[in-house]
Amino acid sequence: MEGSLEGALAAILLFGAFQICGVAAAFPLLPQESAGVRLLFGSVAGSLMLQWFPALFAFGFGFSPAAHLLALLLALGCAGASLYGSRAKNFPAFSSLPKALGAFGRQKFLLLVPLFCGFFIFLVFHSFRFENNRIYCCQSTYGDMSMHLSFITSLARQQVFPPEYSLLPGVRLSYPFLSDSISSSLYLLGAPLRLSYALPMCAAGAQVFFGAYLFFRRMLGSPAQTATAFLLFFCNGGLGVFYFLGGGKENFTRIFTAFYETPTNYVAENIRWVNVIADMMLPQRATLFGWAILFPTLYLLYRGVFEGEKRFFLYGGVLAGALPMVHTHSFLALALVCGGWLVLDLCKRLRLLDRAVLLGKGAVVAGVPVMCLLKDLLRTRGLEDSPWLLVFISLVVLLCLVLLGFLLAFAWRQGMLWEIARTWGILALAACLLALPQLFVWTFRQAGAGQFVRGHFGWVTGEDNYLWFYLKNLGLAGVLAFCGLITCQKDRFARYVPALVIWLIAEFVEFQPNDYDNNKLLYVGYALLCCCGAEFFWDMLCKIRRRGARNVLAGGLTAFLILPAVLTLGREAVSEYEIYGDGALSLCAYVEENLPPDAVVLTDTRHNNEICALAGRNVVCGSPSYLFYHGLPYYGREFAVREMYEKPAESLNFYSSTHVSYVLYSDFESSSYQVDAQALDRLFTRVYDDGVRILYKVELEEA
Repeated sequence: MEGSLEGALAAILLFGAFQICGVAAAFPLLPQESAGVRLLFGSVAGSLMLQWFPALFAFGFGFSPAAHLLALLLALGCAGASLYGSRAKNFPAFSSLPKALGAFGRQKFLLLVPLFCGFFIFLVFHSFRFENNRIYCCQSTYGDMSMHLSFITSLARQQVFPPEYSLLPGVRLSYPFLSDSISSSLYLLGAPLRLSYALPMCAAGAQVFFGAYLFFRRMLGSPAQTATAFLLFFCNGGLGVFYFLGGGKENFTRIFTAFYETPTNYVAENIRWVNVIADMMLPQRATLFGWAILFPTLYLLYRGVFEGEKRFFLYGGVLAGALPMVHTHSFLALALVCGGWLVLDLCKRLRLLDRAVLLGKGAVVAGVPVMCLLKDLLRTRGLEDSPWLLVFISLVVLLCLVLLGFLLAFAWRQGMLWEIARTWGILALAACLLALPQLFVWTFRQAGAGQFVRGHFGWVTGEDNYLWFYLKNLGLAGVLAFCGLITCQKDRFARYVPALVIWLIAEFVEFQPNDYDNNKLLYVGYALLCCCGAEFFWDMLCKIRRRGARNVLAGGLTAFLILPAVLTLGREAVSEYEIYGDGALSLCAYVEENLPPDAVVLTDTRHNNEICALAGRNVVCGSPSYLFYHGLPYYGREFAVREMYEKPAESLNFYSSTHVSYVLYSDFESSSYQVDAQALDRLFTRVYDDGVRILYKVELEEA
């Protein structure tokens, strides 16, 4: 857990080597792009190599040093082949690297990106701190960090591949684990856990910020519009700040002291449009690493669809195909974006764009009152959760597929099918070849068993009126986006159509047991709407002739738009919660030194479980707050845990069937169960006792 200096250096060298290999491989593939763009794609490629290459070799060698050595050799081979090709074709590989820094001098708004990167890096290290032999986290990581640590440490310590849940031994880990395996690779080499956890996150954060800025810049063209879209997305917030005004000083200061009472996350008033940095990128590693791939892929697809760069369809397909086991929601969102752009691309080719845009704008205008009425109707009849909603959206998807078929048929009659096959066909083929094995091996198994896909209307609107919910959650940004959709030109509207597709699907279908998790789809649509809103924002401001007045108004409105996010991020910066004390860390040190890597330890089902999170060992049953939302069958194990603590002598069959080799008895277990401590002492041998925590070794006689 503490690692060593040698291990830290080895991990940094490994991470750096893969980054260099990624840069070397990506540079020749993007000869016409700027140095900064090529550097970004090289960094993304390096991270993907470190995520995927060890996993490929782990099928044969386990998640071992040997698999990583082979992965490094493969990465070096890819880099070498790319460099050789660049020399053969006279493509410069590294000669333009110094120009990347020059972009900051040429584009003043680009300086926003390193500022956000620096603050994010601070939050990453602030959210996982060792102090006085204790571990502290911040508000947003208090819930999810222990789960991610259990994935990281168990994969590195047990080296089983395909990995299994240490929270539910024997069950294949179908969560998109590549967002954590990249840290497992560093931890495997002996790096401190904190460094292993934080280093890839810092790189991924930079990839997200630079990738989003690059995509927004290409979409909008204007630096001012790009900066506004960037701020609207990463400093998102609505009208939640008004709940903290008035009522005395304490009403406002509780933003910085209470647990999850912030202007962007205040469940009591149904403020659920959480800030993407504080509540998505920081605690949800799969989202972070997924967006690190998603935004560069959107850039490639935009260049391919709207700027005629045909080779980018293949590159985009490869990146898309790598997404499912990094972040499945990003893969699904990307598929919906591609679907929307494909239909509009065909309409444009067939000269049907005017009609399609008119129909789309009509749907936007009519959609708001229709959704409001539908929300009231479904709530009145108790049908907000209904399989009929799934049937309805399935019919809509089927109708869209029929429409797509007709468009393709018309394109074929006009001799356009070969051009479509060379672009969209290549994209689909590359993505499917890489993605389908992942989906069948991991995703579909768990989704089917956990009944992930179900009909549900209105995301987490709850008892609120549909329009009021989104108005108070999205705030002025939502109004700007709506007005932008109505007033924008047809070519611009075509770029934003995928946002409507995503929103429609996400409002009728949920893809995880947790209603809240549909925001992982919605935020991708919101990114497009931020571009639309920023465009309308500056179109209106440019009507003011006096430059000084225009700039003052722009600054004031921007400050109002980002204020809720600034307060929320300030809360994260000052928050501090002890998640593991000195006793837990001492126990983990003993466990790591004395227990075999595959040991199964009986504990209670708390979420901050040091045995699986820090020591990387298995527990009989982890926290239901994790297992339920992963759709896992944990109820039998949860019952067995209680029986083994409260009736040890009568539950020896449970000890045997769950392969328990050690039992932990601490204040957590005594507060969770009526533990028969005398029976535990009589049946098992104490091997660790610090006065608060007792660890028993289980040695059952074989029948």
